[in-house]
Amino acid sequence: MTAANSCIVLSEALAPPTIAKELFKQLPTYAPHLLGYLDQCDTQLVALNPEKTRCTALEAWLVEQAQFPLSTAKHNAALALLLAAQSEKKCDADQNSAFWLVELVHMAPSRDGAALILSNDLAISSEQSAALLASAQALCEGTPFTLSPWSDTHWQLHSQTELAPIFASPQLVSRSAVNEWWDQDPRNQTWRRFVNELQMLYFNHPINQQRQDQGLLPINSLWPLGGISPAAWQPQPRPTVSFHALTHAYLSQDWGLWLQQLQHIDTELAPLLAQQPTIVLSNTDYVLVAGPKPQRFWHRFIQPTPTWRSHWLAQS
Repeated sequence: MTAANSCIVLSEALAPPTIAKELFKQLPTYAPHLLGYLDQCDTQLVALNPEKTRCTALEAWLVEQAQFPLSTAKHNAALALLLAAQSEKKCDADQNSAFWLVELVHMAPSRDGAALILSNDLAISSEQSAALLASAQALCEGTPFTLSPWSDTHWQLHSQTELAPIFASPQLVSRSAVNEWWDQDPRNQTWRRFVNELQMLYFNHPINQQRQDQGLLPINSLWPLGGISPAAWQPQPRPTVSFHALTHAYLSQDWGLWLQQLQHIDTELAPLLAQQPTIVLSNTDYVLVAGPKPQRFWHRFIQPTPTWRSHWLAQS
């Protein structure tokens, strides 16, 4: 149950411009509770350019909500500290040193360049993560890098050389080709060389052979996130309830499945909406933020025009 003034995030619930108008017609059937609530809200459509933030619009919005000082760095550099705060994990690092995590990922060759598959889609067990980490730690010998356990899907990265905090978020990279976000900053040359060696190490790794026998994708690379110190920012993340069931259908452009998943979410939302939460609908480039509209006495006689509908359709 959510509390009053809480925040509910619906990832990939904001339809892209190419299909927004058509999906809008389906909302009364598939999401009547959400539709009715949004009609009572004031809304704001916020554009957060991934080219500038180097992360998705939702990630950038959550960073800003956690009171990140934007003069410090770009939004992407804040993501490791935000993830630690959201997970309620202590940052095991010098307060004045950049905090880095690496996500275990799969790099898949594609026609347009390599595609990145996120750890959430790889079903990584604790045993697999530990075995792969042990091999990576051995490879770190003689390099400026060390790796330590953090979770099944992420490890903490320590570097004796400065890394440029320019890595786009894994979430953003997974939505396009890796080549579009593979920056050639000379400060990261040593890291790129290390990752190349790691990919060769993992190519025939027993864990990956085991995974392939089980019909699972191999874990064949790491993607960094972070780059600022805990002293520069102590995140104060906004409490949220997040729904991610729409993401797969959205990214695969399966709009029939997207509507089915939205229908399930709408059922779960019904009892939560009585608490008048803030609702955030997102896609890669935008967030639509909807909050309870202040009640005026004339609303008893004249119903205010819902603003969210024009924001939804503005994209198309």
